[in-house]
Formats: sequence, structure tokens, C-alpha cells
Amino acid sequence: MELHDIDNFVQTANKDQLKAFDFLGQWMMEITPKYCTCASKCSQNCELAKALGGALQAAGQKLQGQ
Repeated sequence: MELHDIDNFVQTANKDQLKAFDFLGQWMMEITPKYCTCASKCSQNCELAKALGGALQAAGQKLQGQ
């Protein structure tokens, strides 16, 4: 899987898939302080984590626009 595959999935996702991605994004934001305690700030520096975070945010925005 390539990083752009995540974005492509969001662009073609149906409403239920967008809802699931939006829920996952909100849940991850709530638990970030619990799971990302490393000094390297992996959630901010890892390309895959940034791509997933961007896709989750895009899913939420797309869902609000529907």
C-alpha cells in the first residue's frame, strides 16, 4: 500500500466508510496523549502517521460537506 492509496480511498468512500474514518480520527485524537508519549513525536514525524491523519481529517470534512 502506498501513501496516496489512503487519500484515494477517502475520495471514493461511501457515507458509511467516511463515518467510520471520521470516528477513528476522533478516537485517535482523544487517545493521542496516552499512546504517543515518545520523545521523537512519532505521530508528527512519521510519514505514514501524517498521511493517515490527513486522510482521517479529509474524511471528516468530506462527511460534513455531504
